[in-house]
Amino acid sequence: MIKIYLLVASIKLGGSENVAINIAEHCKLAHPHDFEFVIVELFQTRDAYALNKKQKLVSQYIKTITLTRTSKRISLLLGPLRLAYFLVKEKPQIIHTHTDLPDLVLSTTLRILSFFNLRTPKIVRTIHSTQLWPTHFKLGKYTEKAFSDEWICGVSEPTLKAYNELRRKYGFPVSVHQQIINNGCIIPSRKAHPFKIDIEKINIAFCGRFEDYKGMDILIPCIKKIYALYPDNFLFHIIGSGTYQHEIDKLAKDFDNVLVYEAVPDIAEKLYDFNYLFMPSHFEGLALMSIEASFAKVPVIATYASGLKETLPPDWPLKFHKENENELLAIFEKIKNKKYNYEKLKEQAYLFVNEHFSIKKMINAYSEFYRKING
Repeated sequence: MIKIYLLVASIKLGGSENVAINIAEHCKLAHPHDFEFVIVELFQTRDAYALNKKQKLVSQYIKTITLTRTSKRISLLLGPLRLAYFLVKEKPQIIHTHTDLPDLVLSTTLRILSFFNLRTPKIVRTIHSTQLWPTHFKLGKYTEKAFSDEWICGVSEPTLKAYNELRRKYGFPVSVHQQIINNGCIIPSRKAHPFKIDIEKINIAFCGRFEDYKGMDILIPCIKKIYALYPDNFLFHIIGSGTYQHEIDKLAKDFDNVLVYEAVPDIAEKLYDFNYLFMPSHFEGLALMSIEASFAKVPVIATYASGLKETLPPDWPLKFHKENENELLAIFEKIKNKKYNYEKLKEQAYLFVNEHFSIKKMINAYSEFYRKING
């Protein structure tokens, strides 16, 4: 049996974390005698969403380890020591990191292991984003310097390109072990939800982090404009949390076409009653929420952002250029005036994701990947 550590920043709302958990859950289910997975988080997120996720993992006999129960910054200092301890104690054959902070902690751990001449597991890094260390150049260089010819998996062509460009920018050789494994999603079952759907209006959902890269600069002005143009037609449901919490709460207070909710566990299973999902992202690695919405047959209004546009059919009519407000408003006008064939949109998106982003396809790819690495 191959023991694999899946290293994430924290068990919380996030695409990369959900990918790691999906790998653990579904690889274990498909190959119960081949793999043993341990989810390792750098720091602890204390909210209902994280608690729910951990309880679900325990029920599936998937172990979790929390390296530190302090702040994120402290976890970057103490996490490498704790990770080194567990690697020596439990001796996993593979450690598989997801995103920049896990990469950073692992890079320090590798230096510790090397200093004491201790065994190093084989390393897999999944690249989830097209924006790698955009604001911390020196920290990125410190991280990348510790890696050499590890196994690289991009969730999309743009993420793999971003990895190669980053390595060349720092003057480091790129790994010869590279491949693309698209994120996969299960077809979500339909479950009860807490959302206040108004059947007299067009219900638009935004689900995710309230951060710059998710398009807060597009979302907030758009909602204000739509209220001015169509005050009685649209209802926006904003689900999540983040640094723009104050601005989003104020928006809901000032405009009666906005409702705000905390992050909701297993959101994909609760999308069905929305009419559309709105994703004004500036960039993504590979947008799981878009894929999940298409599986739930909820059409996605999306930017042409790298990592997002690839999740929708090439001729998808609900895409817009993020700098073109008129293009976005025209989409809402057509929705309001019922200019789109709604049933055709749902079926078109569903068929596309079912062909390209099934969970079975992802799990088969990772299972073969792990076996090849463990060789």
